Amino acid sequence: MDYDLTRLGSREFEHLTQALAIKILGAAVQTFGDGPDGGREAEFHGELTYPVPDPAGPWNGHGVLQAKFLQRPRGTTHDTAWFLNLVRAELRQWANPKSKRARAGALPDYLLFCTNVVLSPDPESGGIDTFKRITQELIEELQLPIRDVRVWHFDQICRFLDIHPAIRQTYSGLTTAGDVLFRLCEIYEGTVGGLGELLANHSSKELLTDQWVRLGQAGEADNQRLPLAELAIDPTASYVTSDGTHKFAAVVQHIISHGDTVLSSKGSFKGPRHIALIGGPGQGKSTVGQILCQTYRAALLRDALDRLDDETKEILGTFIDEMQRIGLRMPAARRWPIRINLSEYADAVAGGEIVSILRYLSDGISRRTPDITAGQLRSWLRTWPWLLVLDGLDEVASTPARDTVMERVNDFLQEAASVDADLLVVATSRPQGYREEFSPQRYSHMRLEPMAAEDAVSYAAQLAQLRHRGDPETAERVLRRLEEASEEELTARLMTTPLQVTIMAILLERRERVPQQRYRLFYDYYQAIYNREASKSGPTARLIDDHRNAINYLHERAGLILQAKSEKDGESDASLSRIELFGIIEGHLRVEGFDETARSALATRMVDAAMRRLILLVPRKQDSVGFDVRSLQEFMAARAIVSEGSEEVGELLIATAAAAHWRNTWLLAAGQIFYERPNLRDRLVVLLDEIQTENEISLFTKPGSSLAVGLLSDDVAAQAPRFLRALTKIALEMLEEPLDEIEATDLCEALWDVADSDVASRRLIERAVDRNVEAGGYRAANTLATLGINWEGKAGPLAYHVRRILERAQNEADLAYLLGCKLLWPSHLMEAVNANLSTFNKRPLVEVLNSYLRPTALDRFGEVYEGFFDGDFLGFMEAPTGQQVALNYQHEMSTKNSVPILSVPQVAEELVFAADGLPVEMWQLKHHIRMVLQTAQEREPVNLGSVVLPSSASSSTVG
Repeated sequence: MDYDLTRLGSREFEHLTQALAIKILGAAVQTFGDGPDGGREAEFHGELTYPVPDPAGPWNGHGVLQAKFLQRPRGTTHDTAWFLNLVRAELRQWANPKSKRARAGALPDYLLFCTNVVLSPDPESGGIDTFKRITQELIEELQLPIRDVRVWHFDQICRFLDIHPAIRQTYSGLTTAGDVLFRLCEIYEGTVGGLGELLANHSSKELLTDQWVRLGQAGEADNQRLPLAELAIDPTASYVTSDGTHKFAAVVQHIISHGDTVLSSKGSFKGPRHIALIGGPGQGKSTVGQILCQTYRAALLRDALDRLDDETKEILGTFIDEMQRIGLRMPAARRWPIRINLSEYADAVAGGEIVSILRYLSDGISRRTPDITAGQLRSWLRTWPWLLVLDGLDEVASTPARDTVMERVNDFLQEAASVDADLLVVATSRPQGYREEFSPQRYSHMRLEPMAAEDAVSYAAQLAQLRHRGDPETAERVLRRLEEASEEELTARLMTTPLQVTIMAILLERRERVPQQRYRLFYDYYQAIYNREASKSGPTARLIDDHRNAINYLHERAGLILQAKSEKDGESDASLSRIELFGIIEGHLRVEGFDETARSALATRMVDAAMRRLILLVPRKQDSVGFDVRSLQEFMAARAIVSEGSEEVGELLIATAAAAHWRNTWLLAAGQIFYERPNLRDRLVVLLDEIQTENEISLFTKPGSSLAVGLLSDDVAAQAPRFLRALTKIALEMLEEPLDEIEATDLCEALWDVADSDVASRRLIERAVDRNVEAGGYRAANTLATLGINWEGKAGPLAYHVRRILERAQNEADLAYLLGCKLLWPSHLMEAVNANLSTFNKRPLVEVLNSYLRPTALDRFGEVYEGFFDGDFLGFMEAPTGQQVALNYQHEMSTKNSVPILSVPQVAEELVFAADGLPVEMWQLKHHIRMVLQTAQEREPVNLGSVVLPSSASSSTVG
């Protein structure tokens, strides 16, 4: 059969020809990697097994292979002329004594050209005979010592692929015809052929199912469906290259380009094969996964239209057109896409049940496409390139559940390696509480950037046009108001995520302006949805209008209970049953003084309404309800916390302060305090200090400072300078300890914004910077590294101040500057680390740590430390300053023992004492210890006691 070689691209075509050369010419072929090749993709010496049969016998001597790839063929005549011109140029280069290749060594005895161009076999006038004639004439004219020259053209390469299945299967996702999944019986033997057709049909069903973005995903009560294709955007993400360089890319296009390489061992790709996408609430991580899967489904199905029904054809065509609108090209590699919601998978493996990824996928697929087994999927994994999206690790809050999920994911990666799968995994998580569970050795990390103002307005315009088809005046009015909002500093800083832009667009349908603070944005949105539902006709609208307090209470209490539930093992995808809902509302009505009959009847009506949809509460599985959007659940949980008495509010905020699962709820609750309960603002600031100084561990991990950074980013004190400065002072305490990339970036961005908005706060920052740099050691390292992350391009007094200090430290090769952060580690050391870890003086982490632990700690807890840090190593290298410094290259940080570390406080405290005694050369070790303790704090289950429990209700009273 013929293969679509143009899909390969130049790089993969070279790799394909190298693989064919090794197979056909012999194992003596030496291939060359990326970069200047001196006119060769491979070379060989000695006797070969090619060409056979041939009157002159097989080649014996020095030969060179050259690949010539044409990206966009235009026709046989044009393409042949293009190829022959390149051949002439190559021969003249070999004949030119001044050319680099001629100076480098002996001229070849044999030349082999490989091209994807179709050469006509017509006698004398065809491309093949013309090639022979031209090359022979030029060899004689230029007096080249070339004894033979051959060409592997399109048809020849296709025949080689026919008879060499291992190579064909390596590149099958890139080369075969578009309807290959329906025709695998022609290519593969066994059950895989029939499986391909089943999985192609499954992809077409998923294409139909996944075509919509529902505004219910933004809490919109009518759950309006909008075409994903027409609303899609390709957000920007940042990532760090192996040499420490920061880069930015359109994330979907970047992933597709990455996926166009062969990611099995047969390919030539070096470095992490998979991608971890990190983004905050509402930034569109799940939507990116949805777009990726739809794009790969379109790539699989676009050339098999005769096997699709009319509806699928129309959806496919629309999707492809709209992807071109946003500058997104279709993948060259036809990876089979599949997505796993990790919170649902976590519930499936709750309690330690052994449910492998393959078994979970086969069970899910078989609900729509019968007779798919885990064993068949394993065969498919070996045969065909995959895209696997693992969505929402952050929603797996339970430490045992998360450990089990990651264990199963790593098992799957090992299974994929055992069959040499061409696999691309894209995993997503929020940054809070993320501790590189997706190992940097396997996953390149990308972080979603805030939407730029012009991108936010463009997205909003698309949304307004789709929501108001046939009503251009409303669409234009909404867009005009959004453009005005984007020009105001505080509202523009809210237009940074698709979720918040969607909420603003919906609000501006009925009002002139939007709030300038994140809590108020969610609050006003809820009120707008509530009022709209209450203004409708019918018994549900009357119920909503007449019992606002009760329904508000139901939402708030449901949010708090679900937030608490979803932290437990087996409850990642938590919902509330009919009985639980009844208990919540019946208890509230009892307090309000309703008699038993009245409250039972009213509670039943509210529960029935919720089972259909009640404002933000939506039906879920098995006669239960929940929130479609996690951020709205967190908003309601925050409302429930702040609705308590002053003392209870403080207790709840202290209880949830360090937990990553509760962070967004905590910040929204603090935002409500600044907006609705100003008498508690001073208490909130004092609370941050109490959280910070609770014990030795908190003094080290700085949870209060981390929350202060979040509050600064949310602009809660933008109109209250006294509190802005108080929060800035607390946030600056983070510079006392080594920070990871996410913490450093968030702190740095917050400080730049504060310095721009308030002169007194800027002076606080400048003084703290000067003190820390003057102090040297860790304070200098942390300060220089944090502010050095993104100072370039900044303007104003703080930028000048920081630039001057950074340049001086860099010019003096200050050790603190060099050690401060892995992003600023000297590039030559990073290259050495990536190239050869054995160049380090490698020592077990425990061995190094023991030198700094107090003798009493070693006697009492030595075995605990050995068990916890088992397998972790430190490498020591000489820095440009001459010191031997530690570089922690053991990136796979175990979390399974993090909770036991906190269960014996003395063990954790001894780690803190040891960390405080480490010299600055041990920056990475101190950072590692801090991450261990911080992870343990963030994952420790929160006990809210009876505060979140619904009032008891007898199931017999539920109507």
